[in-house]
Amino acid sequence: MRIPQFRYLLLAASSFLFACSGRTVKEKINSASEKAGEVIGETAKGVSRGLENAFQITILKKDSVALSAIDFGKILLSSDSSGSDNKLSVYIIYNNDLKREVTLKVFDKNKLEIGRSRALLNGKKDQAVYIDFIFDPHTNIDRDCLIIME
Repeated sequence: MRIPQFRYLLLAASSFLFACSGRTVKEKINSASEKAGEVIGETAKGVSRGLENAFQITILKKDSVALSAIDFGKILLSSDSSGSDNKLSVYIIYNNDLKREVTLKVFDKNKLEIGRSRALLNGKKDQAVYIDFIFDPHTNIDRDCLIIME
């Protein structure tokens, strides 16, 4: 009979301690939850930045002398109405006046050409605009494709 009485005493003491320290326990739980949330948030931001860098699209300039009049800003990959990942919107920054037709060529990871698109670059110094390059609907541009402007 002593064991059941001991259990009641232990239960009463535990309840009393928990009730007395309930506020601090709750605060500690909330604080730990906030810290866990911060860690998860920072991890998610880091993963997002890492993925963004891993999937960044780069365009190489074949004729660097003639194309030195421009720089590239953001490059967006999307789909037009008839294809899948076959549209590149390139933010062109004009360092000097330029009026020139250019061709973007896309090569797969085996260096095989899979598409090309032409556009007229016509801008004045310090101007910046998005230019859309729309490829054949069969061209599916992956993030690891090589893209060259000539």
